[in-house]
Amino acid sequence: MEINKSTRIIFHFNKKHLEDSSIPMWVIKAKGETHYVEHVDVSPSVGFSTKETPDNPHTKGSIQIKGKLKIENGLATVY
Repeated sequence: MEINKSTRIIFHFNKKHLEDSSIPMWVIKAKGETHYVEHVDVSPSVGFSTKETPDNPHTKGSIQIKGKLKIENGLATVY
């Protein structure tokens, strides 16, 4: 999966990973799709901000990035 246009990408820790280590550690959301990956690598030139969601029952906060995204073999790369 690849998004070649700069877009908003949000990722957060997958707390289900604490119960079962075979479940990927990170959840990435981009372009209305959700992906589960083992690792997220972000280019140093890409900035990020935090997104607090205190009323969300699933996660209280996440990291928001604007960039291009490539997901391959459980690795997400943001550039």
